[in-house]
Amino acid sequence: MTRLVEGDVRALTAHLDEVERALVGLTGCDLVALAARACGVDEGVARDALVHAAAAVVPITSGEGLIPGFVECVAAICARLGCRAARVTAESDVAGFAEALRDGDDLVFAADDRTFLAFDLAARVVADDDPCTAHAYVAALDAAAGPGGVAGRPVLVIGLGPVGRAAAARLVELGADVLVCELDGARLAAVAGTLPVTPVALADGLSRSRLVLDATPTPDLIDADWVGADGVVCSPGLPPGVTAAAARALSERLVHEPLALGVAVMAVEALCGGTAMR
Repeated sequence: MTRLVEGDVRALTAHLDEVERALVGLTGCDLVALAARACGVDEGVARDALVHAAAAVVPITSGEGLIPGFVECVAAICARLGCRAARVTAESDVAGFAEALRDGDDLVFAADDRTFLAFDLAARVVADDDPCTAHAYVAALDAAAGPGGVAGRPVLVIGLGPVGRAAAARLVELGADVLVCELDGARLAAVAGTLPVTPVALADGLSRSRLVLDATPTPDLIDADWVGADGVVCSPGLPPGVTAAAARALSERLVHEPLALGVAVMAVEALCGGTAMR
């Protein structure tokens, strides 16, 4: 999980409406519909589970400590998803978990410096942000690709960290022709040795694909001359790997926000036990 800064989460909290409108415009899915698609569960089942769930976000103070606005942003996203209640616990750390248990919350979120998890306390299901974020962005790319989705189409995955690896695996499941670009030889060998993917240099991958999942924290990998009328970039990394000119040319065909898509899939995965943890 990329460590966010206060500006990232404050901006997202203020612009959730805008984020969701752009997502609907590109994919036809709001956050809940996209999460259901990512988890392989019926949308109605997902909405029903959310509307009956009370969500609590526990502040965790270990390591580098709290990111101002982070827990409030996660709670705001849960409210946006339709949870019957969404709040930040008054207590932090272990005491916060005890508070959520005592008060009967159904869904609990907590993040430290390394891990961001959601817990369904009744079902004892845990959803991890890294695969959930990967599957959220793959679902967005699949929906944005139009009829038939990514099946049979070349898709370039840039970066094979935890999110990139999970994204590549899901794209293979969906029948995409997965091209992967990774400078770390060990990471590349680990993925290429277990998945039917094609390693490529960045320029070659971009020349062969109009669909890109950028899972790196590296800026300016993709410039405006690549965009054209049909290029789509889904970029969970911070910052996104596109130049400012490419971002303007892509407009809503660039899916990039720091938290909401992953949280939506975490919530549905924890409550419905879909496929996002495979």
